[in-house]
Amino acid sequence: MKDDFKGRTTELRILENKFNKDGFVMSILYGRRRIGKTSLINKFISGHNCKCISFTAVERGEAELLSMLTESVLTAVAPDLLGTVNFNSFEKLFDFIGKQAEKERIIFFIDEYPYLAKQCPYIQSVLQKQIDTNWKKGNMFFIICGSLVSFMKDEVLSESAPLHGRSDLELKLRPFNYLETAEFLSSYSNEEKAICYGLTNGVAKYIEQFDTKLSLEENIINQFYSIGGYFSDEQIKTVITNERQSPALYNSIISAVATGHTKNNEIASCVGSDDITYPLKILTKAEILEKRMSKKPYYVLNDSMLEFYFRYVNRATSLINAEKGKLYFQSEVKDHIHDFMGKIFEKMAKEYLMLHAGTEDFPLLTEVTDYQAVVIDEDKNQKQIEIDVIGKNAKKILLVGECKFKKSQFDKPEYEKLMDKIKYLPATNPLICIFSLAGFTDYVKANAKNCKLIEIDDMYEK
Repeated sequence: MKDDFKGRTTELRILENKFNKDGFVMSILYGRRRIGKTSLINKFISGHNCKCISFTAVERGEAELLSMLTESVLTAVAPDLLGTVNFNSFEKLFDFIGKQAEKERIIFFIDEYPYLAKQCPYIQSVLQKQIDTNWKKGNMFFIICGSLVSFMKDEVLSESAPLHGRSDLELKLRPFNYLETAEFLSSYSNEEKAICYGLTNGVAKYIEQFDTKLSLEENIINQFYSIGGYFSDEQIKTVITNERQSPALYNSIISAVATGHTKNNEIASCVGSDDITYPLKILTKAEILEKRMSKKPYYVLNDSMLEFYFRYVNRATSLINAEKGKLYFQSEVKDHIHDFMGKIFEKMAKEYLMLHAGTEDFPLLTEVTDYQAVVIDEDKNQKQIEIDVIGKNAKKILLVGECKFKKSQFDKPEYEKLMDKIKYLPATNPLICIFSLAGFTDYVKANAKNCKLIEIDDMYEK
């Protein structure tokens, strides 16, 4: 069978380095749903010949979870005992695993750990005791993995958690960057790869839905605008309701942010609720939203797939169910794809700059972000300026960037507007980088000699 696993070379190397340590080793892996955590661990496990206990927790009762884990344990380390041995507690089962690990190297992998810990709250203390006493005598490589990000942060990684300080590795799995996403899309043009990155947010499971034997438009229609498409209302609910009991308000908040209502009062007005402090906090902790700090803090969506869905798909649900989704896409959405890609292209530029920081005449940057400020112009009037990309080392601005994902070339008015904004920055001779999908006019090439002019093909060069 063909191995379709791609990417995650850094994460595999980190896991391998930990595995090569002697004695008990514990690793904690977490990240949002569909991001590829289980595939990563399965790939890692496939490279080793030692016995492996692999257990995926589900929302079941305590007795059934104990029975399911017992079966996984015995199947992996003592299949001859299947059907003849039972354990009446997790503690005794963990004792058994620990004794097996004293004899040989064993990988013990618990996937979706929060479901086990929520159903059996005492399990964390049981594991703490096992690790501190029995398991440290053996040669176990213990991995726990979870998709409920806020639970993993609050109940597993926080200083007050029973397992705090026991792990040798705490690894947060993030979405693929735009170059890693492109590895799945080799037959597409660079522009198409970029759009796929925006539509999938670099999430492994989402990228897999794009069949590169089909055109990009066919994939978008099939997966977003067709009955049975992967990005259906039900699929979106699994992302939104991951850590929440009542999704309606959360859905409305995400829809509000996706459609440009980004400040607290704007969101509250849009969703018709007086107090949205708590759901905003929950969505931020779950990393669906990000709170950006300025004089007036605002929120942005961390998931560009959700942004596309709530901006361009959600309102067409009835038409999709009436098999009119293709018509809706072609008449109402297709011409707006490049507008949607504006913020994603800025994100790509930031990733590009961090990948090149300290090389090829790029300054060594510790942070790349955007910039918003109110300044006083030559006429003593207030002026709002926004800059797509600011690169800093500590607090010093070393780089300024502009990004245009448009079908037309970057031209004189856009260049002059950027130069005007830069003069208001608290920076001395920053490197200027201009990113453009369609390239640059002769005027810009002639006059921007001290700037780095970066086209999309440059961004995908290896």
